[in-house]
Amino acid sequence: MANNLSVETAIEKNKIESGTPFLVCLEIGIWDENLAQVVETLRLVKNTEDITYQGNIFTAAEFTISSKSSAGELSTVNVSISDFKRVIQRELMQYGGGVGFNVAIIILNAGNLQQAPEHIEHFIINSTSSKDYVVTWTLGVENPLTGRCPKRIAWRDRCSWRFKSKECGYSGQKTSCDLTLQGQNGCTAHQNTKRFGGFPGIKAGAARYE
Repeated sequence: MANNLSVETAIEKNKIESGTPFLVCLEIGIWDENLAQVVETLRLVKNTEDITYQGNIFTAAEFTISSKSSAGELSTVNVSISDFKRVIQRELMQYGGGVGFNVAIIILNAGNLQQAPEHIEHFIINSTSSKDYVVTWTLGVENPLTGRCPKRIAWRDRCSWRFKSKECGYSGQKTSCDLTLQGQNGCTAHQNTKRFGGFPGIKAGAARYE
């Protein structure tokens, strides 16, 4: 049954030399604050070769994942990625260091890449550092003290979800969204109108606070 492993268990079981290893994948949403959308998605797999999963190519990469949990503190996950071509470092420099990017840790069964992930967990990059050819991220859940109050502004014509987030639910091939319902690059164009995060029923020009 899918979704029955913790990240810690998957890390422990990730033996590339075994017959049917678990593959640990990273899916990183490159978030542009100016455009308020994900402009690119980086997909990496801890493996000796690239894989294709759900129509997307996950590039073979060398990285390590470790978790830390202390009494009275929120659990954190540390990811260290070997970045010899400095691809990730260029993205971090262009988009403010990467803090706030969404990162999904996805566990796949290498013996059956047609089935749903064994496990998936979503994090936010809380801090990042780079030294030589290694990029290190500290991942955690979003700090509730930094959230907007009121939590949401309900706009008539603008989606409030982050593109490709869990709430958005879009997993297709398009790499951007203009956060509209009927726009050329909005929910209708993505065939994702059921997940539109706006409120078309609100009077034009008005907003509701929740």
